[in-house]
Amino acid sequence: MNKSWIILALALTLILPISSQAHMIWLLTDQDVVQVKQPVKIEIGWGHKFPKDEEIKAERLGAVKAVGPEGREVALKKISSSQYELVPPATGVYLISAQLVPGFATRTPQGMKMQSKKGVPDANYCFRFDMAAKTLVNVGNAQPGAERLVQSSLEIVPLKNPVAVKVGDTLPVRVMFQGKPQAGVKVEYTHENWADPQKPLATLGQTNDQGEIQVKVDQPGQWLLLASHKTPYAEPEECDDNFYRATLTWRVR
Repeated sequence: MNKSWIILALALTLILPISSQAHMIWLLTDQDVVQVKQPVKIEIGWGHKFPKDEEIKAERLGAVKAVGPEGREVALKKISSSQYELVPPATGVYLISAQLVPGFATRTPQGMKMQSKKGVPDANYCFRFDMAAKTLVNVGNAQPGAERLVQSSLEIVPLKNPVAVKVGDTLPVRVMFQGKPQAGVKVEYTHENWADPQKPLATLGQTNDQGEIQVKVDQPGQWLLLASHKTPYAEPEECDDNFYRATLTWRVR
């Protein structure tokens, strides 16, 4: 097991007792409102201290993609394992998403192993993790389209364009699980002006019967929402639970 996966294993041991201290993946852009063919830098964040923590390793990162206003994927230029560039070809809202490579983590008396319970006789708990991140880029004036899906297992969908949200406003969001609104999902938040280094996230609440929750915006700068959801794993002899995390980031002026 290489060092990066050991770090992930140690971080994921925190998911059960204190989920807000586990690692998460997020996206930041250097601009969220641009003109056609104006380059946008995209940075992939990893860790639990938003907006800057560890650098994600290339082998941990799955698909990174941009979907244009007509629903078609738009090419991204890869600069490094954690940096990409988008040159939008037309006006509209672009959805940028990144996926962590899913995997298993099994707790044993000796520590965590990055595998399922199969072949681990002293396993006492296993979970399969599935984590994704999303952000938006507006090309031209604020337009509809922010509510579209990128088809992650768990996904936070803004119900209005975040670029129009100012300090003092409320951003309504819906949490989707397997393409459907999901009630009872825990949602946490933080922003770049967060004052408590010992508590990197605060609990916003749980989604209602329509999978929705309201975010009161009281600070300028970069914001992050984190949704966490758990389901039983289909084959208990292999693993116990599925653990899903999704983030949504946006800039408030």
